[in-house]
Amino acid sequence: MIRHLLGSWRSLRGEEALAFVVAALLFGAIDLAALLEMNVGDELPQVLARHFIVPIVSGVVLVLCWLPAARSSPIHPQRRQRLVLATLLGSVLSIAIVYPLADALPWRSLCDIYAASKGKPRCMTMRPVALIGDALWVFMPALMIVGVLEFRTVRRRQAQAAQDLLREHSQLRRHALAARLAALQAQVDPALLFDALVSVEQAYDRHDPAASARLERLIRHLRVALPRLREAGATLGGEAELIASYLDLLRDLNGTPPAFDVDLGTRSATPLPPMLLLPLVQRALRLGPPAQCWLRAGTVITLGFDREGLCADDGELAALRERVAALDARLVCHSGNGRTEFILELAS
Repeated sequence: MIRHLLGSWRSLRGEEALAFVVAALLFGAIDLAALLEMNVGDELPQVLARHFIVPIVSGVVLVLCWLPAARSSPIHPQRRQRLVLATLLGSVLSIAIVYPLADALPWRSLCDIYAASKGKPRCMTMRPVALIGDALWVFMPALMIVGVLEFRTVRRRQAQAAQDLLREHSQLRRHALAARLAALQAQVDPALLFDALVSVEQAYDRHDPAASARLERLIRHLRVALPRLREAGATLGGEAELIASYLDLLRDLNGTPPAFDVDLGTRSATPLPPMLLLPLVQRALRLGPPAQCWLRAGTVITLGFDREGLCADDGELAALRERVAALDARLVCHSGNGRTEFILELAS
């Protein structure tokens, strides 16, 4: 209980304190309009101090009573009743403290000055009816302030919940996309595989000295392309190896794949979502076989071809951009001067 009280008092936010302070100053200034009608003389500083100190003390008591209820469980079925009771308790306690404080202060109030001018006793006297009336006079506006703060708290909590849901949805979307990309990584083009097997078989039938090397390259491509059961995700070096093995396999099939140059520097182990680079290579081969292809890694990842016109935003490239965007990354294409470069900016 004590820990909750101390924790709730320490959790006071600036906007909450400002709301009570402003309300206290406004209530303290209500009676000051009478300054225009009364001559207080040299007592003006004392009158102002009294009329602002008393409501500020009352506001502090209200805050101390309200905070434990405000910091209680937001889903408790009796939260509203707790807030109302805490505000009522704060109002009663504030009046119980303000009356002795007002009597202890050496400065007169405007009401006291007016009463003295009319030969009447001081305004603030400890009468039960006055205590009840003043407590209700504090309770009603205090309850309005508490209601506004509670409404803002509920709105803030709802906004945070919406943000959490959006963040969770984004994470689930990325996980689902990663799973789909992993499934794509596990796929091997059946026509390519069949042609490669036939090519290896024919090479052995011809007693071609390169038959064994062709078989090794086919095995290498399958090892790279098929999912690695003990690895989670892919790396930039692994994707570069996949591209190299794919182009070697095409070369064995009497194709004319581009020469592949790789320079990854120290970023070979950089995590990379699978099947983001190979589809760009396959797309370039379909649109018009380039003679050279290069992969560079620095602050960004660059996949380039010595051919212009590969930036056309067709359905395949649009789908790839969507994958990249879902992974909080960015794919940019530049074409000109006899070359096309795809720049992949990964999320930090």
